[in-house]
Amino acid sequence: MSLVSTLHSRLSRVSQGALLLAGLSLAAIPVPLAAQIRGRPPMGNGSRGPSQGWWFSGGAAGLVINDISDGASGKLLRFGSDPLWQLRGTLEKALDPATTFGLSVGYGVADVATSRLVGTGVVDPLPGAICPDACLAQIETGSLMAQFRSGGGDGFHTFFEGQGGVNAFRNLRTKDTREPIPGKELQLDLAGSLGFGFGYTLSPGLVISLVQDFGMGWHAKDNLPEGTSRTYRTRATRASLRFKL
Repeated sequence: MSLVSTLHSRLSRVSQGALLLAGLSLAAIPVPLAAQIRGRPPMGNGSRGPSQGWWFSGGAAGLVINDISDGASGKLLRFGSDPLWQLRGTLEKALDPATTFGLSVGYGVADVATSRLVGTGVVDPLPGAICPDACLAQIETGSLMAQFRSGGGDGFHTFFEGQGGVNAFRNLRTKDTREPIPGKELQLDLAGSLGFGFGYTLSPGLVISLVQDFGMGWHAKDNLPEGTSRTYRTRATRASLRFKL
């Protein structure tokens, strides 16, 4: 009986030691491995997706601008109904595959017919003054706006654009002699527009697009006669080629 008791005691101690060793081994397994066993991503790997990158576009716009009453020069600026051509580019950050946010820049030189705007408070021009009443002139036009774009996809697709920023007018000169017409050298107008466009994806990083947008600008009200509107409307048709950087 003493031999049986001794064997039983030794077997009990071996079993307890094996259980203790097994417990220590399980405790030593790394947490990421346990997480993988449960079907979860390892800790510290993060759940954020890859960056959507940047887009650059270059193209041209045919811009139609309504008449503008410019109190600084005492002129009514008539741009006519024919499109004024502008070069245009954008730099946009992709927020997701269908949304971008960035900046757009436009620049062009336009012909403009000027006529005297009565009642502005501008002193009557002396004889021999440059463009005292009416003349054909040229003016540099530009824009700098924040742009939001939503839409897109593979192949043919549609999208919407919204813009807000400034329209710029500077360097008003006579067209024939290039003499400066008195007035403000640089005029910045608060402006905005909404547009709808069509695009076609040529490759994952190359898209051609065509946009029609409608906007409004607010010109300076300095020296304007009472009751004269300072707002004007714009309409643009824009074509561009977009590249993913």
